[in-house]
Amino acid sequence: MRYVIFIFTFLLSLNSYAIEMPENSHVNVYGNGWECDRGYRKSGARCEKVILPENAKINVYGNGWECIRGYRKSGSKCLKVELPKNAKINVYGNGWECIRGYRKSGGKCQKVGLPEHAKINVYGNGWECIRGYRKSGSKCLKVELPKNAKINVYGNGWECIRGYRKSGGKCQKVGLPEHAKINVYGNGWECIRGYRKSGSKCEKVILPQHAKLNVYGNGWQCKRGYAPSSNKCIKFSVPKNASIAPSGNSWNCNLNFKRSNSVCVSMNAQEIAYQNMLIIQARACGRSYNYDVSGYCDGEYVYGNVDACSNSKDVSGYVTYDNGAEQDFDGEWINKGEIEGYDGFGNYCDLEVD
Repeated sequence: MRYVIFIFTFLLSLNSYAIEMPENSHVNVYGNGWECDRGYRKSGARCEKVILPENAKINVYGNGWECIRGYRKSGSKCLKVELPKNAKINVYGNGWECIRGYRKSGGKCQKVGLPEHAKINVYGNGWECIRGYRKSGSKCLKVELPKNAKINVYGNGWECIRGYRKSGGKCQKVGLPEHAKINVYGNGWECIRGYRKSGSKCEKVILPQHAKLNVYGNGWQCKRGYAPSSNKCIKFSVPKNASIAPSGNSWNCNLNFKRSNSVCVSMNAQEIAYQNMLIIQARACGRSYNYDVSGYCDGEYVYGNVDACSNSKDVSGYVTYDNGAEQDFDGEWINKGEIEGYDGFGNYCDLEVD
């Protein structure tokens, strides 16, 4: 989506004057100025070459440097990351972390001690109880199952089987009123299609004329071409240059027309151009998605939210640090459920979808 906006902005900003550019620069993406070539940084009205210390490389922005993997930045130098025993270079390449089965303790990696019925956890730096056991202090105790119960999805507790609900330390059978069935969670009840819940009973849904059951089956909606009004479905008129909306219960103006009270009037040239731009953006994006994410930016834990398009690897949104600082984030998918990119500080971020 951002690329479409960039192109649109670029076309609008083309003008007749020539841009004066210093050596080692090029026209920026907006077409209204200049930026330095990769390996150079802006200094006043000039582009100065980025001086690389030993064991460094040009950064992702092209206007500075960062240390190569296995080295960390210290002032104007790159110092080698010293690895203690049972350690490895971390995911960011600028520090170390303990190998699986060991945990960080001071400047060393200490072996994780496993109690009986335990295993190394998913992070590799601690332990968790095996399925059917629960953590209690430094031990793993067996989960005791009451009648009509099973081990829960986490493996560290119990839940009632379908048709039973938790009541204290037992599983109690779910009582079904007439015209009801066990709900999707298995621990309660819901009315069958055509009935709605009313207290502890299921009452039949009364359909007014020109109505049908809604998608949930517990209420009604008007048929196509009719709109709800109080407890009735009233037929509505579709004005000229309009059509019935996808919902079927209202109308929308056709392309190049806009609503004005109860009629559709022609858009002006500027409105049509804006409408067409939105259509281009929607087609370029495909289906849009929104995700909650969490992970690390330069070793600091962050959480946030990003928007993504089905037709693009690019994502954008924001991340929030533990201290409350919020920064914009731009990145791309690298694997299913995994995103990498940079925040507004220029920190490298490795995020996962929650």
